[in-house]
Amino acid sequence: MDCRIQAAGRAFTVRAGTPLSVALNQNEIFVETPCGGRGQCRKCLVRVHGGAPEPTSADREQLSPDELARGYRLSCQLLVAGDLEVAVVPAAAADARKARLGRLSGPVDVDPWAPLSPSRRSLGFALDVGTTTLAGALLDLRTGEELAAHAVANPQAVFGADLMSRLAHALQGEERREELTRQVREAALGLLERLLSKAGARRDEVLAATLVGNTAMHHLFLGLPVDDLAVAPYTPSLLEGQTFNLPGFPPLYALPNIAGFVGADAVGAALAAGLDEGDGTVLLVDVGTNGEVLLRRGERLYACSAPAGPAFEGGEISQGMRAGPGAIEAVQFDGTDLSVTVIPDPGGTVRGICGSGLLDAAAALLQAGLLDWRGRFTATGPAAHRIAPDGRAVELAPAVRLTQQDVRALQLAKGAIRTGVDLLLQEAGIGAGALDEVLLAGAFGNYLRRESAVAVGLLPPVPPERIRPVGNAAIAGAKLVLLSRSARARAEALARSARFVELATHPAFEEVFMEALNFPRGFTV
Repeated sequence: MDCRIQAAGRAFTVRAGTPLSVALNQNEIFVETPCGGRGQCRKCLVRVHGGAPEPTSADREQLSPDELARGYRLSCQLLVAGDLEVAVVPAAAADARKARLGRLSGPVDVDPWAPLSPSRRSLGFALDVGTTTLAGALLDLRTGEELAAHAVANPQAVFGADLMSRLAHALQGEERREELTRQVREAALGLLERLLSKAGARRDEVLAATLVGNTAMHHLFLGLPVDDLAVAPYTPSLLEGQTFNLPGFPPLYALPNIAGFVGADAVGAALAAGLDEGDGTVLLVDVGTNGEVLLRRGERLYACSAPAGPAFEGGEISQGMRAGPGAIEAVQFDGTDLSVTVIPDPGGTVRGICGSGLLDAAAALLQAGLLDWRGRFTATGPAAHRIAPDGRAVELAPAVRLTQQDVRALQLAKGAIRTGVDLLLQEAGIGAGALDEVLLAGAFGNYLRRESAVAVGLLPPVPPERIRPVGNAAIAGAKLVLLSRSARARAEALARSARFVELATHPAFEEVFMEALNFPRGFTV
């Protein structure tokens, strides 16, 4: 039986029994399900107009009695059984600021590997397929000029915010894997059309493309087998850089991968950061759902994967959200109380907290004495009134609370990144004091406060002036490879030379990880 759905000013039909979240996403009314559709995160909330269906057990667990009475439901748990009219609860879409984070700085040696057209413009498409966001840019292959940039949400998020959830979906059969591939390619083609519209260009003028992404996103985009990537020892189907001819795309060169979860995005970032040049000791940290850490010491390059999970993108946080209108993006302690900075919302609503705000909140709570080094709330100090009566939450703003469970999720996320950092330093035989520079890649790395990153132990104790954000270095690397034969050769050499360190099997992993979960003792902002 077909059922009629009305949402976001549109109407469409779906088969009865389809989860509403799937139906909405299939019709490009995107809702997030970072929990993989298990009814555990509230991110796919909708309000049903008219008679709402009976709430599920997950609805009752996640929603208040008042919300249930007003027709709110988790769309991932609502199986369509009849005609419905719903309103999707506003959530932050892909942060538009991310599109500009990978701009190239300084002169670029323009010597493209793609044959140029003698009679029309010759353009190239650089694409970064992130777990959360797809970022793209359109460049002139003759001049290197960037004509347009844009970012969109990765529609695969409906199958879970983390890589393993998506790989698990792909392993359910060829049809499921092809579904993931189709979704992300369609999103990329839609992104390309948006770029062409911005630049006033035509599709036949785009003669080449480059692709970066973590190894799982790289494989799923290209339609490569992921069976061995989903289980230990996490073996990729393809490490080398290779050119693909995909339907709808110009010839697309996918940068090489380093290992199972250190992918082409890490290679692109290393290239853009010049980790194959100079002789200083440089740490590059890409803080994201699939964190990657690179360390250059002299002529040696070490690399590891540090799976932080979706906490820094708002996933697994009770009132977490991406950076967007209504998100708390900064928290400070002024000596007497907490204060917050909110990304402006047209309605003046504070909706939740994004990654930079989460990191700031933990640092401010530590400084205020409301959080101890183990991550437990303590009702002490002048801001003690912020702690809930049961001691398991702290109020950051009216209707926005950080829970004890949220702090645990942050500890796991930052602990994963810090473990990667510490074990690479250990492999190189140096301490944090030997670092000449710490580079923060990715959108989150660009917006977090350096002092907060050190205060909570995400980064080792280095002077803030040695920490520098480098934006979306992955797509910057994709642009360099698009424009330059020599950059392409450098990328391939970087991937071959990197020494991959497998954290899970490292003899010191457990000890280092357990310590990294804690907050620094006695350290303040």
